[in-house]
Amino acid sequence: MIPEGNALQQYLNTLYRDYAALDEGEVASYIPELTKADPAWFGIALVTVDGHVYQSGDTRQAFTIQSISKAITYGLALDDSGIPSVLGKVDVEPSGEAFNEISLEPGTGRPRNPMINAGAIATVALIAGDTADEKLARMLKTYERYLGRQVTIDEEVYRSEKSTGHRNRAIAYLLRNSNIIEKDTDEILDVYFKQCSILVDCRDLALMGATLANDGVNPITSVRALTSPLVPKVLSVMNSCGMYDYSGAWVYEVGMPAKSGVGGGVMAVLPGQFGLAVFSPKLDVRGNSVRGIAACKKISSDFGLHVLQTGRMTTTSVIHVRYNAAQIPSKRSRAAIQTRALSTLGERVVVFELAGDLVFSSAEIIVSEAMGAMDTADFLILDFRRAPRIAQGAVCLLVALIQSLGQGGKTVLLTGIADKFDVAREIRRRVTAVELEPLLGCEDVDHALEWCEDRLLADHAATISTEVPLAHQAFCEGFSPEELAGLEVIMERRDYAPGAAVCREGEVAESIFFILRGQVSVNIPLEHRRAGRISMLSAGSAFGEMALFDQGVRTADIIADGPVTCLELDFARLEADSSPLHARIRYQLVRNIARGLSRKLRQLTGEVRLLRR
Repeated sequence: MIPEGNALQQYLNTLYRDYAALDEGEVASYIPELTKADPAWFGIALVTVDGHVYQSGDTRQAFTIQSISKAITYGLALDDSGIPSVLGKVDVEPSGEAFNEISLEPGTGRPRNPMINAGAIATVALIAGDTADEKLARMLKTYERYLGRQVTIDEEVYRSEKSTGHRNRAIAYLLRNSNIIEKDTDEILDVYFKQCSILVDCRDLALMGATLANDGVNPITSVRALTSPLVPKVLSVMNSCGMYDYSGAWVYEVGMPAKSGVGGGVMAVLPGQFGLAVFSPKLDVRGNSVRGIAACKKISSDFGLHVLQTGRMTTTSVIHVRYNAAQIPSKRSRAAIQTRALSTLGERVVVFELAGDLVFSSAEIIVSEAMGAMDTADFLILDFRRAPRIAQGAVCLLVALIQSLGQGGKTVLLTGIADKFDVAREIRRRVTAVELEPLLGCEDVDHALEWCEDRLLADHAATISTEVPLAHQAFCEGFSPEELAGLEVIMERRDYAPGAAVCREGEVAESIFFILRGQVSVNIPLEHRRAGRISMLSAGSAFGEMALFDQGVRTADIIADGPVTCLELDFARLEADSSPLHARIRYQLVRNIARGLSRKLRQLTGEVRLLRR
């Protein structure tokens, strides 16, 4: 059985346990109703642009959104009033000051950015609607698109905000004096207080972040919440101003557009990949969640998530092709009994051939798909030949996947990774010695398939340790005892030591070999005295059969992998006897070779069709 959840879920569970003990900071008290929050509340949620949800802790505990709402309202104001009108009322420059500073541009009274209170109040005035009720209804409808559900307002917090919001009133009247707010100030403030009192939970914030990461489309409902051209505008302001006077350090250390709120929430966005949220009411002196900051730093560091880290993104096309060993077996030719066994056992070996640069989100897809596939499989082969770059975040998830599957008794093999030295070194550092065998021991998919097949056959008691008699050879199917005896009379027994050449490329092909014991590799010579294996033949298999038809030259080297015993059939001796017995032998042999070739062609056609999907 595979442990519940997948690698990313287990990571979040560990992160939650590690930071639950962090007990620094104080619950916000300047709004009296916020003091009722339990300091122990703590939740972490992550929603990918593919709609996968991962969460740990108190992720369904409701709290008020507070200043995180400013990012959503800013996008709504841009949509309703247009970029020029909004920029005319609210600038986008970082203030470097606390969220409640009266930070206005000299001469114009324009707020420095929409993430401080002054800018957020001005932004509310730019929402479509002639009355406060119309603006609020428009706002709540927008939140419903982000969250996929109706939203409510915490009336107690709203009244508490309204009764203590004297500084915000002062800011609003200054904005009205500069004509930044052109309508009734009290109505705008009332909408602003209600905006901050919208109830959300940690999963909601992660989904909002994922919607922004997904170009404004809710990844679960597929409903557009913000028009595409406005998404970069909102994320840019979040990146430069979203964490108040901690924004510069946040970008430097964490590197994701984010917004915090004094209710204890932090919402971060990695464009094109996911939305991340952390909820914990205890705040630092800047008004940011202590656990939220710490957890986000850890996640960004562990997975290399800084938005300015370069690299091409690959998501939906990360798995170039997938198949199992029953669909595409190894190139090793086996005895008929083994081939029949692997036609069903091979479904327990799953292969993912990966493509493109692997980053956090594409690795998450691999993890999710692999965990599903391994419900009914025992071996997973991940091939990285087409993955030129593997980011740190992807390595972390892959290591967690290997460990998670290993705990469930599953085996992972990585191929095409020999030239990725840093990745291999990091995997060796993180994975135990037991898990490393055979994790990095196979140079390509074919060798990995062969390794897995051998284990399946061993468990199935389909291994062949003794000689395979002529009667059980694939090309002798249907032979009568008399025909087998007649065939064996004209054959020569040959023994080969390990590494010996049975035949060489370019030699005249004058015979066919039936392998009684051992196995041979079919190699094509390459440059620099190297050889490329194109097939492996085991006891019960034969080679050289094509020469029966054209008697040309050998097209590959046949090398004994260990002690090998063959029966060699010289074509001249087969043709020399014109008796009815030898005529039947020739007919049976040609028929079986033709059938074998037909099966190979069908198999190759199926493989090509599968690989071209």
